[in-house]
Amino acid sequence: MRRLMFVLSGEHPTLPAAEAVAAIRAEHRSYKVLEEHDQVLIAETKADPDALASRLAMCRGICLHLCTSGASEEEAFEAIGSSDIVDLMPHGKSFAVRIKRVKKSSPKLDALQLAKRVADLIGEEVEFRVDLAHPDIELLGVLTGGRCIFGITAARVDRGQFARRRPSLRPAFHPGTLMPRFARCMVNLARTSRGGTFLDPFAGVGGILLEAGLIGAKPVGVDIDPAMIEGARRNLEAEGITNYQLMVGDARHLPTLEVDAIATDPPFGRQAATAGASLEELYREALPSIAGVLKRKGYACITSPAELELEELAERAGLRTIEKHEQRVHRSLTRRIYIFRRK
Repeated sequence: MRRLMFVLSGEHPTLPAAEAVAAIRAEHRSYKVLEEHDQVLIAETKADPDALASRLAMCRGICLHLCTSGASEEEAFEAIGSSDIVDLMPHGKSFAVRIKRVKKSSPKLDALQLAKRVADLIGEEVEFRVDLAHPDIELLGVLTGGRCIFGITAARVDRGQFARRRPSLRPAFHPGTLMPRFARCMVNLARTSRGGTFLDPFAGVGGILLEAGLIGAKPVGVDIDPAMIEGARRNLEAEGITNYQLMVGDARHLPTLEVDAIATDPPFGRQAATAGASLEELYREALPSIAGVLKRKGYACITSPAELELEELAERAGLRTIEKHEQRVHRSLTRRIYIFRRK
């Protein structure tokens, strides 16, 4: 197994690392977390970096981890000199050393000076040419929390794709649609596998379904509003997703089916979207229905407002709480993100 170094986005304190681990599981690979730092996660796994990068949203890139040291220049230089970096560097390739600082970590360390020393060290052993714009090989050092972590970049995450798919640019728009990065994160937290069947029982215009379809799952969407289902159809097909199933229905009384993973952002009790059900009634009745269509040991990622605790309701429905996260949406709303596993 290889040690992978996930360079996380830092846009949330817990979701990026949780998404990275969930993506490994979704790729049907085992893992062991070795180190956790601010915006860096190091895990031992056989998962393919390119496969992980193609599905992650809250990660900037994945490296092959080389070493972790203290954050003084001498400690970092000694650690990289004792690593396998020279053995991993083929002759004749273009090369760049970059040092990134998380927040204000190690302010006394001169990142440019360290990068130059490391490049000179490698240059003594390996013939290469410097190319800071488009190097064949990038050695990345991350300064975080009093540590310096080095890795060779193996895969980069195309985070620009999510901006290109923002809801306002889609054929069917609804103001309650999640932003694509968060929707993709939810799909990953549900351990959605490529080729698996994925359900959103509160589909809306298909924002979460879209992200599931783009990683290779078959999206299945249910919504009580026919106009929403039509909007979801238009949005899926605009992205070239044709293997999907959409139906008008009530999440509290789902049709007979079995799915591998579920992620959903219920409408938090908006009357038009819930047929007049109160917030607690909506979740109390929907959770058993959701559990009933989820395969055994399958995962569901479900949001709720923070004032509504779902653990007990989920337990009664046959769902075990695996983890939960909180996300401030605006001044009057904090969203809670639950990951459940069917017993």
